[in-house]
Amino acid sequence: MPRKPAHLELTGGKGPRQRVWEAIRSQADDFTAHAVVRASNIDKPTAQTYLQALERGGFIESVGERKAIGDRKHYKLVRDTGVEAPRLDRQGQPVMQSRGNENMWRTMRIMGEFSPRELALRASTPDVSVSDSAAQSYVKCLAHAGYLTVVDPGHAYIRGKGAKQARYRLLPSKYTGPRPPMIQRTKAVYDPNLGKIVWQEEPDHDAC
Repeated sequence: MPRKPAHLELTGGKGPRQRVWEAIRSQADDFTAHAVVRASNIDKPTAQTYLQALERGGFIESVGERKAIGDRKHYKLVRDTGVEAPRLDRQGQPVMQSRGNENMWRTMRIMGEFSPRELALRASTPDVSVSDSAAQSYVKCLAHAGYLTVVDPGHAYIRGKGAKQARYRLLPSKYTGPRPPMIQRTKAVYDPNLGKIVWQEEPDHDAC
């Protein structure tokens, strides 16, 4: 089943995984899937899928031994990375696209003025590579959503001068928090810090 757009999954700015993670941290020394479901108000399959990812990623581990098949499996939190829920795939590996957006969002604030190419270069790390095209797409959507102002519009290829990328700046008033705005498949920008969609592509807009 395809995932719902973030704004259909989130309640009060918190997604299912964030609520599961908070439930885990609140009972870190000993918890079960059932206890997490009750505390987070998330459906059992979703909670169990994330618990499996956390276990495979080394964030939680099982404790004790079940005496019978019907006994509930107990876990404890062994790697607490802070308030933000780890973004993992089903195998417990970090989601690279999400980390790239996190790096770009943080780097925009540090750099002040930037082009997409400069942003991609500065936001890349040994573990996370941000491509020029990914930076171009992310910057374009954030500009549409009003987060960025154009400092220099740049220009297309000119003989003898080449092409020049546009330059942008993150508006201070638009830094809504540490979580990067998300570009959804529906071509909308969802800000998890605000818990709402802040821009939706119109039919005549270029695709993000």
